[in-house]
Amino acid sequence: MKISWTGLLLKNKQSFYLSGDRKKYWYSAFFLGFFVALILIGLKPFEKNIIDHPHITLVRIGVGLICTGVYILGYEILLNCYKTIKFNYLKLILFDVFLALISVILIFLYDRLIVVKDGHVTFGFLLEYILVLALPFYPIILFIFHFFKVAIFPIQIYPPITKNNISEHENVLHIKENGSLEVLSIKEEHLLYIQSQDNYVEIHYFKDGNYTKYLMRGTLKKILKDFTFLFKVHRSFVVNPHNIDELIGNSNKASITFKGMDSTIPVSKSNYSSLKNYLSTRTNI
Repeated sequence: MKISWTGLLLKNKQSFYLSGDRKKYWYSAFFLGFFVALILIGLKPFEKNIIDHPHITLVRIGVGLICTGVYILGYEILLNCYKTIKFNYLKLILFDVFLALISVILIFLYDRLIVVKDGHVTFGFLLEYILVLALPFYPIILFIFHFFKVAIFPIQIYPPITKNNISEHENVLHIKENGSLEVLSIKEEHLLYIQSQDNYVEIHYFKDGNYTKYLMRGTLKKILKDFTFLFKVHRSFVVNPHNIDELIGNSNKASITFKGMDSTIPVSKSNYSSLKNYLSTRTNI
């Protein structure tokens, strides 16, 4: 299979914001710790480098728990304190490398002060510990964690607002009907939301100050591809985030209201956290 290195480079440079869906990070961190413990117990990669211990299996499980704790705490801090920072996949990997370094230092202290109890804690010994034990081992750990985040428990990310298919000078959206030359042109600030209706989409917007809607053949998937600034809040709805007035309710039952109208649309449980986090950062975009 041919790999497009240009495509990979562009993907790594694409900016996005992290979502507030903590379950994804927690799952990834727990499985990371499980695999670390499993590798240490099953493959015994450092058998020649450690001294004998009567409860060596528990020691290795402790190493896995340290990795889990560091990654959970790291992403909790990131999601709470630095949620307006733009990321790309390269920056995200570098953040994981930083957490890996913190993990190694804590594992070193755990090994020296709790397991071995020899008190031999010096910078030189820590450096040797990193080079001999951690450096050959942690690239595998980083790959596992990144794989969990992206493939197994894919984190929800949302891109900064872009202007695809929007006239540069007028901020007009040109929505094309599938299988037709028909185009519906709407000013960006007038669009409220788009609802899926089987093989059609129903576009809700303001025209000459009046609320109206328009039905055309199409899919939400195509709409989201053409207009990446739109936000998916439900399997049947995408919205213009600029016109969201308020998010009501909690993750179990939520809805949003729009500026200039009374009706609401539902927000699914799976999209609630990312929408809430998005709304908390939109003034900084």
